[in-house]
Amino acid sequence: MNKIKKFFTWIKTSPLIRAAILWVVVVVVLALAVDKIVMPIFSGHFSKTGPVPNLEGMTVEEAESALAAAGFKAHWLEEGRYNAQVPAGRVLVQLPAAGRTAKIGRTVQITKSLGLRQVEIPDLRGKSQKQATITLTRAGLVQGEIIKGAHKSIPRGVVIRTDPMAGDTVRVGDTVNVIISAGATTGRILLPSFEGEVIDDVFVKVEQLGFKVGSVKRVKAENGEASNTVLETFPKEGDYLLPDTKIDFVIVD
Repeated sequence: MNKIKKFFTWIKTSPLIRAAILWVVVVVVLALAVDKIVMPIFSGHFSKTGPVPNLEGMTVEEAESALAAAGFKAHWLEEGRYNAQVPAGRVLVQLPAAGRTAKIGRTVQITKSLGLRQVEIPDLRGKSQKQATITLTRAGLVQGEIIKGAHKSIPRGVVIRTDPMAGDTVRVGDTVNVIISAGATTGRILLPSFEGEVIDDVFVKVEQLGFKVGSVKRVKAENGEASNTVLETFPKEGDYLLPDTKIDFVIVD
């Protein structure tokens, strides 16, 4: 019993033991400080956070203003996505999502809407009605009315043209009417080619033939064509048309 008392007395009075105990206490305190204070600082635990605002449908200026007010930055991704509901140029997708809590100063990745996808109407001239239907479907378009027309050289049942005309840009899902040759020309007037003629002279000829002048679209010359000359017409030359039909022109600017 005396030996045990002497042992505890030695522990209490020994400088070495006291130093060891102090060292252990210091280590424990440092470990707690690192765990509770230092590590949270490095991990951003103490960083200020906030909710990410909802940017969907906003313009570039509106989105950047909303993010700046909330303390965030914006990064606009180069690639966009087609969407039928969100107009082109507006915010379609954001990351982090709206309402998520994020560190103040974080960059929000934004994808713009490209709007409703548009396609160019394919040239169906000379195709059968079945081929025309397949081609329009593959382009994402809907075949509308099948209209019988007349043509000097295109056989019966073959496509003369479309309405709107080939090359026009329309939205996916739009309807395209198809004019099919019926082979009949009674009561119709042949539309000649006006390519390369001065538009003012063509206007006179069109009215003399019994047609009306429609729209005039100007484009830049690509092969040295003279200014104010006709590049093409709609309907196309060779069509047999009813009197008073409007003729649209594409001319050199």
